[in-house]
Amino acid sequence: MDATKAEIRWRVHPAAERKVTAAAVLATVVGLAVLAGFWMGGIYWGIFAGLVLFLSLEAFYLPTQYELGAEQVGVRKPFSRVARPWSTFRSAWFDPTGVTLSPFGRRHWLESYRGIRVRYPVAGAAVTASEIRRALLARLDPGRTRCQGLGADDAAAWEQRRAAVEAATAGAVAGAADGDAAGAASTAPETPSARRAPMARGVR
Repeated sequence: MDATKAEIRWRVHPAAERKVTAAAVLATVVGLAVLAGFWMGGIYWGIFAGLVLFLSLEAFYLPTQYELGAEQVGVRKPFSRVARPWSTFRSAWFDPTGVTLSPFGRRHWLESYRGIRVRYPVAGAAVTASEIRRALLARLDPGRTRCQGLGADDAAAWEQRRAAVEAATAGAVAGAADGDAAGAASTAPETPSARRAPMARGVR
């Protein structure tokens, strides 16, 4: 297997990395849950509202494990798991904290539900953000996927790979067309004049 496509795994836990923010958000969730309990007139409604709010922040409060395989990308959370083949994605939007892999060619409001958000690990982790970017670019198909937000070096490497794929595709198409033309010429029916010419020479 190509070294650039060897499986890569890492874990991200934003709440552990940003403890002050996590505490502030948790206090807000508890406050909203209490308000919901008073509003609905029951403690169980408050507990239910708190659970719904907490689970909506699952990616922030609970650890997430990412896997970049040769055939697909996987995201594993405590209560959910998603895996999508690389051929699914039509665009990749890179930013300082990660990349959004989308099945749409342009920004779309549904990409939050049908796409995959890949977050970079914190500085000092075993896997670096640059390694993840290189691994993603090695797996995405330059013939069908648009990449936006890349740095100068990564963008140049991506464009070079895309040009190579386009050249190879054009060469394959041209070769197939030449083969079809040669095959058509070899199987073309003989014209009547071509059949009569040898007979005429024999008569003389």
